[in-house]
Amino acid sequence: MRSICARCILSLTLLTVAAPPAAAQTASEPGVRAAGMSGAFTALADDASAVYWNPAGLATAGFFSLVVDRNSSDAGSAALVALGTPPLGVSYYRTATAEVPNGRNSLVAHHVGVTLLQSLADRLTVGATLKMVHGVVRADGIERATNRFDADLGVMAAGSLGRLGLTLHNATEPAFAVPAGGSLRLPRRLRGGIAINAGSRTTVAADLDLTATDGADVGGPAGTRWRDAAVGVETHPRAKTWLRGGAHWNTAGEAAGVGSVGGSYAVYGATTADVQVSFGSDKGNRGWGVGLRFVF
Repeated sequence: MRSICARCILSLTLLTVAAPPAAAQTASEPGVRAAGMSGAFTALADDASAVYWNPAGLATAGFFSLVVDRNSSDAGSAALVALGTPPLGVSYYRTATAEVPNGRNSLVAHHVGVTLLQSLADRLTVGATLKMVHGVVRADGIERATNRFDADLGVMAAGSLGRLGLTLHNATEPAFAVPAGGSLRLPRRLRGGIAINAGSRTTVAADLDLTATDGADVGGPAGTRWRDAAVGVETHPRAKTWLRGGAHWNTAGEAAGVGSVGGSYAVYGATTADVQVSFGSDKGNRGWGVGLRFVF
């Protein structure tokens, strides 16, 4: 099983590196563990980062879960502090979207949220993260701030073979005023995922955006269309060690793939250190992330 997992990670990496160079730019999202699987996390979310990836997943995050992490990439950055203890979660995360690769951030959004859960059946849960968003738009050296209400909604179905997840991000599609006029928005995104238990210590996952967004809304070129697809694998080869990898790409237009690898190590008791590195073409979403998780 370990050799199979190693071959899966290697295959994902080779597919990414072999992809033709093109604009594969997307902004960083919260969650170092999720980034290590290239975002194939909607159905797997089972720690406090579920408040972003799938609020319903918080029901399987253990009695207590705390996540503190940061991701940075060519297209922006994201930082997350989240605490969950079913049926309630609280969170703060910051997302920064770059106007151009390695350029200044055009929208910095601070999200403060409360996550609520409701069980509909034995293995079916719905959840919602209700949040206030403080958005700061920077243009030509001038900043303008706007406050908006928003919500992320999620559904999670779990079984012995795996899980199915569905998340609606930015349900209200909040828009933030630009100093010179107009607005920048956080696009509404519907994302589905599946996670399959490939063994007692290995999970294979896949995600797909069910809606397409303008590239400018996710840190890419304006006028392009972006519909993300991702595949990833996570394995637990040793008692204190986790390894993961993945790739994601744009299914709505020509774009190079972006790959990622990551790992975790239990540094003390239930406290785990997470790292990830993302890579791709010269115009890809190269980046890194570090974090700590405490789950029991």
